Amino acid sequence: MAQLIPANSPQKTCRHRPLMKPLIQCKEWSKLSVGSGGKLQGDEDITSILRAWRQKTGRDPAGYFDVTGSAIIPKFWSGTLETSRLRLEVAPMGSDLLGVKQRANLDANLTAMLAYATSSQSVSSGLSHVSEHGNRYEALVSVFCHELQLARRRLILRRYVTKRESINAPKGRIVFPAQCYESIRRPGMVASEWVSLTEDIAENRIFKAVLTLYRPRCASGLRAKIDECAAELDGVQIPSDVTVEWPRVRTDRLPNDYVELLRLSQMLLNDEGVGVFAGDTLAVGEIIFTSRLFESYVTKEVKHAASVAGLIASSQSRGMFLCSNENDAGIFELIPDMRIVNSAGKTRAVLDAKWKELDQGNRSRGVKREDIYQLLVYGAKYKCEELFLVYPDVSLETGAAGHLENFSADLGGTLYKIGIVSIPMLGSRLETASSFLRQVLLS
Repeated sequence: MAQLIPANSPQKTCRHRPLMKPLIQCKEWSKLSVGSGGKLQGDEDITSILRAWRQKTGRDPAGYFDVTGSAIIPKFWSGTLETSRLRLEVAPMGSDLLGVKQRANLDANLTAMLAYATSSQSVSSGLSHVSEHGNRYEALVSVFCHELQLARRRLILRRYVTKRESINAPKGRIVFPAQCYESIRRPGMVASEWVSLTEDIAENRIFKAVLTLYRPRCASGLRAKIDECAAELDGVQIPSDVTVEWPRVRTDRLPNDYVELLRLSQMLLNDEGVGVFAGDTLAVGEIIFTSRLFESYVTKEVKHAASVAGLIASSQSRGMFLCSNENDAGIFELIPDMRIVNSAGKTRAVLDAKWKELDQGNRSRGVKREDIYQLLVYGAKYKCEELFLVYPDVSLETGAAGHLENFSADLGGTLYKIGIVSIPMLGSRLETASSFLRQVLLS
């Protein structure tokens, strides 16, 4: 797929382009050590990474880095993080072993997942060495069109304006002395002034600018969607300079969905968010919270599959506790990612999504012991024998088709079936992954 390069970014660079700060490239779960043989110069590098992460994302770094001694391990995210001392580029797990085609498919599927999750699991980052096989802007444009149509169904942005025109019948109030001149110049015409609603306001002009900018860049299918949105904004002018529109926007008076649309508009107009992989092209990248993105995607797919089967899927169920104290108050709350129940309220299946790389050559397939323990506790407390651990599959062997393996566990006389579901992330389209997951659940 074609890579969009921001206009204000260098179009051609080489791997050896000199950078002001040291460039450190790795993949998720790579150990970055300090000292001889390590990639970091000192503990100050670790401190700068953690500080920059909090400043850039606003999130607690403890959930996205493991710090052990004089080493740091980035996890559950990919993208570029620029610190005061270095630039850290993290590629998704397993991507270092992929060829050009598989890497392009992985990037395309992550892009589609971002669209599926309405882009809520990423933030724009600084200049990055990205692969030329990304096509992230099409996913963002698709999200933009979808969210714009939804927002307009809830509320069409309009404002009152005063209009003054010469018309053939009085409207509003007659304007003097303009009417005196008009009666001489064009007898029968009335100089009128009235108040009316218009959609030609700054916010809508910004949205129209996004649609106009990206229509020539997108494929025919998406172009038709853009045309639908543009038709709804037919009475809105295309601004000659969109930068003058931003100071006229009043976000304090806008619903949240329109505020998010303006944020997405700014990303698109600035050509931000185009790729995540280490490569040779210098462009604007983004930090993707891969674990949360994967969980959001699995949650939506499970809800769809459950509805087809006449069941109900709930995410992050609350109210179940592992223990209680002497006052009979619950402690150690159990919060499974997904729980599928029937109409009688019985739990039919429990699922946990894990953004971790499996090892098919390992006897345990690389499944963490604590993940199995956690799932069995869910099964015991919810009286459910059908359990699933869902992982992304980025392996060369099964990453294009997916893989299912069943474990069994006899616990307290109850036989639990644990499905290890590896969702294909290297298929030519995300529908491959969706179909595989639905097939596993519905069977």
